[in-house]
Formats: sequence, C-alpha cells, structure tokens
Amino acid sequence: MKKNKNTVIFSRNAADRGSMKTQKLLITLVLFLAACAPQNNQPVQKIADDTTLNISCKSSNLEESFWDGMKEYLIQEQSLLKPDQVKQAFASSLQKLQQENPKLSPNDFAKLQGQLDELIDMLLVEGPQGERVETADELFALLSALDVGDRSTDFRSYMQTKVRHQWDGIQKTIQAMDLACDPNRAAPAKVEELTVTQKIEMDLVAKDYDYHKLQAINAGVSLASFGGRWAVATAYQSCQSVVLPPMTAQTPDLQGIAIVGTHKDGVGSRREVASLSSVNRTHYYTKDMSSYGQGCFDLHKSPLIYDYGGKPYVTTSSGSPINLFKNAGSGTSVLGIDCSAFVFTSLASAGLRLKSGRSLKASDASAWGSGSYVEPEKNGMSCLGKISVSPTSQIKSGDIVAVYGHVILIDKVGQDPFGLSKVRSASDCDKISSGQFDFVVAQSSPSKSAIGINYFEARDYLPTSTKMQVGLQKYAYYACLAKFNKKTYTPNLGTLSVIRHRGGSSCTSTRVKLTNESCISSCGSLLR
Repeated sequence: MKKNKNTVIFSRNAADRGSMKTQKLLITLVLFLAACAPQNNQPVQKIADDTTLNISCKSSNLEESFWDGMKEYLIQEQSLLKPDQVKQAFASSLQKLQQENPKLSPNDFAKLQGQLDELIDMLLVEGPQGERVETADELFALLSALDVGDRSTDFRSYMQTKVRHQWDGIQKTIQAMDLACDPNRAAPAKVEELTVTQKIEMDLVAKDYDYHKLQAINAGVSLASFGGRWAVATAYQSCQSVVLPPMTAQTPDLQGIAIVGTHKDGVGSRREVASLSSVNRTHYYTKDMSSYGQGCFDLHKSPLIYDYGGKPYVTTSSGSPINLFKNAGSGTSVLGIDCSAFVFTSLASAGLRLKSGRSLKASDASAWGSGSYVEPEKNGMSCLGKISVSPTSQIKSGDIVAVYGHVILIDKVGQDPFGLSKVRSASDCDKISSGQFDFVVAQSSPSKSAIGINYFEARDYLPTSTKMQVGLQKYAYYACLAKFNKKTYTPNLGTLSVIRHRGGSSCTSTRVKLTNESCISSCGSLLR
C-alpha cells in the first residue's frame, strides 16, 4: 500500500508489527502532529478561488482581484508567499473550474495553469530576487509598484514589461475559452455594521471636511494643499498643528530620538524614541498640547516622528482608511511615515488620483516611492505632469517637488515665490539663490532631528537638502528667463521635477478617509 504523510499503514498481523497499544500510540501521534501543523493554506487558496471565479466570468476585475488577494495576504499573515503553495492552490481551483466546464479541452486548462505558474514565478521568485526582498512588507511594496505600473528603476521597468506581457497572454487565453459563469458563487461583500453613534460621527466628519474644503477653495488653496493640511491636522490630532508658523532655521531640534542603525539599503537611518519625556517636551507640533480629547489618539504616549521607509497601516479594501496610528511593519517600530507616504496621503485624502481611472485605495500608499515622482508619467502617474514656467506662471500651491530620495508638497506660495523681482536682467538669472524664495513646503522628513511631518520655510529648509536646493534654483533660473524673454519653458532636469495634478473627472475620485479624522471636527479653520 502507498503511504502518505497523514496516514499510518499497519499490518493485520499484530505480532509482526508490534502490539495494538503501540499502533494506537503511533496513530495518536500522527493525528496530533497533523492537528498542530501550520494551516496557512486557507488564505492562499482564497486568492486562487477568488481569481478563478473572475476567470470563469471573464471579469474586468480579474487582475485587481489577483493583486489585492496577494497583498492582503502579506498584510494579514506578515509572511512571504511561497510560490509552490500558490501554484498548488491555483491548480486546485482550476481543477474545479475544469470539472464545471467538461466540454473544454484539458489542454486549455493546462495552458492557463502554465501561464499562471510563470506569473507566480515572476512575482514571487524573480522579482524578490532582483530587489533582494526579505520581508512581507518589502514584497508588498514591490507588488504594489508592479500593480500600478511603476518603472522608477531599470529592474522595475524590466519586470513591468515582462509582467504586463504575461497578463496579456493570460487574458488572451481566457477570452478564447467558452467558460460557464456562475456569479452567484461570489461571496457577498462584507459590510461593517455601524452603530447609530458611529453613523452620526461619520456624518459630522463628512460635513466638517466639506466645510473646510469649501473654505480652502474659496481662499484659492489647491485641493492638494488642502489634502496636506487635512493630513497634518489628523496626524497631530489638533487644529493647532496647521496654524502654527512654518519651521525655520531657528526652530529648535527635536530631542529624545536615537539612531540605532542603518536600513539595509545603506542610506536611511533606523530610529527609536530614546526619551519619551524629551520628545514630548521638544516636539514642535505637540509640545504645547496639554491633552487629547475623547476619541483622539494620544501622541504623548506614542509620538509620530520620521520613519525611513515607514508607511501607514492599510488594507486592500476599497473602503480602507489610511491609519497613521498603527505600525504597518515597514520602516521601524516607531510610529511615523516617510516622504512619499505623506504626499500620497495628502493627495488621497483630497480625492486626487495619481493614475487616471484607477480607484483610490489606501493600499497604494506603498506603490510609489519618491523617485517615481521625478518622471511621473513613465511610472504610471498619468494624473501628474511636469509644470511649465512662463512670464505669468511659476510654481503654485499644491505642486509636488521630487528628487531621487525625497518628495515634498508645496503648501503656500508668496507673491514672488522665486524672488524674481530682485533680478534686473536675464544675465543675472543665474545668480538667483534659494535664500530669496518665498514659499512653504509640507513634507515628512528627518529635519530637526527627525521631527517627521512638518511645514518648513523653503528658504530655510533647502540649504539642508542639496539636491532639492540645486534643482529648485534651476527652476527659478528658467522662470527668470521666461520673465525676461517672454517665453514658456518646461524644465527637464532629469534629477528634479516640479509636477502638478491635472484634475478632471478621470483624475478625481471618492477620497480616502483617515483614521481618527473625527478628532479634528472642531477645527475652526485649516487656512494658513
């Protein structure tokens, strides 16, 4: 008889095989070990079953279901997906699909199985090897980037082309199959039951959001800047954080933060809170908060600081909020987000898509890094484009400035943001210095010993970031030439870009909510 790992085969002859007591002990031991073995296959099988259901109905949600299933597994299980396990799950699902479609050739399903196996190897073997993925969070970031179309590195561009070609082949195979669709097999969407109090609270937050949004629009504030202010106020759970003056060179450093190592990329520092009392005493945005109200997150107990690689906690659900107050596992154990997560949060909270036609999802906070914004349209960000400078137009509130390694949002601009009024002729345009700039940046940065989310006077911030300073001075140079030459220029520096949201119906959507928004419902104004 053939043995398998969960079955004990024994002879009828007790004398040959030992006593019945020994046999019973062996059986008990095997059953015990089977019961104690990890049962991780169910969430993997769900990925395959949900995807196969979309295959059977040739649903337009096929790819979205696949990507979301993979990413949700990584969020919930916090472990890497095993390629062989995923392949086996898909084989099981496709076997059921084949049984439901007996008129189709087994070769059709074998071809589809082979294509899916190749896709799984690309995503779970080749991709992780190319980016040296070691954790579930790193794999989540890679899959998110491939999902949205990011090509910010040579390897991601190569993978993007390869994966897209594979998906096209899979779709072609599916479309050629005459499959029986049973949409009733789909499980109904889980709807969270809200209490009367929760519903009232949500209505109040929505009304408060709309009130502040209208205030901002009437004051000439861009939606992107307003989204940034909503994000800052929510992050610090106070209205005060938005109305405080922007930080300057004279703003004291944050104290109580220790650098405990370097991230594996060799660039970013790993930080932890070494002295909570020192952080609470010196943090520019929370030191004057005596207490936090009911329903607010107490930042005095768990402060937000700058966390290199840190992302907000999210799920792949279309209704998932962005949660700044729960550690997502990326970065380090401190609460805090990095620069690209802050920019995404600002745009998403204002209902501004980055990719035309793509629904806004909280989980896309990990999809685009700072480098993606330098060449946005090449990286799937079709709703963003590089600005042009002309005699009458320079940078504006809501513009995004990106270099490889950092990205910021321009919150507020003065009447003469580049200080061009002090330049007398085109020959002096190359003498413009960032010290003449008059605008405020919103960002999450390691400034002031890792304060995190902040507003900073550009003239004082830029000397601390050489790449940003040099790049923006070149933009100022082109803006100066435009003024004197009566021309329009679109700077293409290759190292820094100033980009602007295109707006329009295809680039706007239902906004992504933020956890604990209700805490700022009493804000009188978010205008700066």
